[in-house]
Amino acid sequence: MQAEQLLEVETSQGRRVRVLATVSARARRLNLTVGAGGARVSMPEGTHPATIRAFLREHADWLAKKLRQLELTGRKLSAPVPGREDSLTFRGVQLPVVWKHESFPKIRISNNDLIIGLPMDRDDALPIATRGIRNFLMREMRRESTRLAAYYELRLGKSVSGFRFLPMKTLWGSLSSSGHMTLDLSLILAPPKALEYVVVHEMCHLWVRNHSSKFWDRVADVFPEVDSQRDWLNQSGHGIKTELARWIGKMPQAI
Repeated sequence: MQAEQLLEVETSQGRRVRVLATVSARARRLNLTVGAGGARVSMPEGTHPATIRAFLREHADWLAKKLRQLELTGRKLSAPVPGREDSLTFRGVQLPVVWKHESFPKIRISNNDLIIGLPMDRDDALPIATRGIRNFLMREMRRESTRLAAYYELRLGKSVSGFRFLPMKTLWGSLSSSGHMTLDLSLILAPPKALEYVVVHEMCHLWVRNHSSKFWDRVADVFPEVDSQRDWLNQSGHGIKTELARWIGKMPQAI
């Protein structure tokens, strides 16, 4: 089988679901997940195609149910309304949002609340809040990513040349040939270990550019929680990507 291949499975209700099948050097069994990038099944090298098809048929209805749940969640997340009770997930913790009327926009965390200060009486209060949240998340993301990269530079002996943060539709990160790292901004909403895993993952590509067993051994050597954090992103990543889009809308440009 190819390293990556799109397969299709039909549920008992007649719905056809596309699944990205990937061969993983680390996989010991078939594993089906549903996340921000859709449905994915990973398998050990040498798995027979008939075994994969049978596995997907067995789990087809579960797969359809999970996809429906994600679709419904996405539709419910409407844009915030200044002054209305709300919350924002930050670093894995759901923070109540406290709106305050202030002359100049200012976003900060105080006593486990996210304080959004802005001129509430203006017609463009929501765009002001959106820009403020975006800048706040950017600032926190840059601080955390820089700190993590500096720490793992000592472990890996290699460093990144710079960072870029933006919403990514399916990926969590990438690394250019020059060592410039791009990270999904929604990772600042995730539990800290999830961001740490993605930073380590991309930094390990400074040593090994592909996803061979040598690469995964390198990741696990410096970050033993690789499997648990990868599973978290596959299973829960859709939520933080959708929540980020709800709060910041479409970014004008990558930073």
